[in-house]
Amino acid sequence: MDTGEIRPAVGDTMTVEPSHEAGGALRKREIEQAQLSQIVAEMPRWQRAMALGGEKEVAVYLDLKSPHAYLAVRPTLELAVDFRVRLNFLPYTLSYTTLGVSKSVDADMQRKPVDAAADRKARMYYTTARQYAALQGLPFRAPYRLLDSELANRCFLFARTQHLEVPFVMQVFLEGWGSGWREYELESLARLRATLSTIGANVSGLKSFVGPGGAAGEQLRLYATEAEASGCVGVPHYVLHDSAQGRELGLFGREHLALIRTKLADDGLARRPDTTPGFSHAWTGPGTEA
Repeated sequence: MDTGEIRPAVGDTMTVEPSHEAGGALRKREIEQAQLSQIVAEMPRWQRAMALGGEKEVAVYLDLKSPHAYLAVRPTLELAVDFRVRLNFLPYTLSYTTLGVSKSVDADMQRKPVDAAADRKARMYYTTARQYAALQGLPFRAPYRLLDSELANRCFLFARTQHLEVPFVMQVFLEGWGSGWREYELESLARLRATLSTIGANVSGLKSFVGPGGAAGEQLRLYATEAEASGCVGVPHYVLHDSAQGRELGLFGREHLALIRTKLADDGLARRPDTTPGFSHAWTGPGTEA
């Protein structure tokens, strides 16, 4: 009987053999494209996870210019696969100033750190992301310039109106972070519109929705206020009702997924008897959990 559950995709992996005839750079590109195709092929699984529904909501705040938000989407979806929860992905636009990252750039738009400590912080931020992206098989390059994600986050809200927020953010993340934003213009409405079309969205009304005075601006401000009220200091930011404490709980970072899973298990929300709350921060993909 089909219960609607999504079972872990054990064995659903791909081994990519580089061409012996191609040069080193071409072989690398072939492998990257195969990895990208494999990730995009998960899209139906993402949508099934989002459609499962559940008895408790977990809000997940993301910013499209954050590499750590990129890393969080797929492991976060496993919450809906394993527990009777509804995932509510929402945009939150981070401030470079609040993060302590310099907004100063030189003539060719390269970042100018305030000092050596700020430079080390920024470099570690991307070095860590690169390591975890490799574990998940996600393409990743550090950005060559500062990013403005306001418009992209408004388009995120537009995708939500058609229940396509997860395919949208992942398509943007994959194309953007895969090239270090050298081949994807995050601030371009034309490029964002093309991405929406790629994932099957109806783009009628997009410009008025995301433009000045459109619904997206006010919604984005509202979600920012709600996120900050729950203690948001960065993304991914998770918010759920903590039954043990009887209040809303906000948590920053995907390293808290195991804690969230433990709380959901304690609430008796596991979809299957063999579901375990343990979850590795070094998760490598569906069907690879210990």
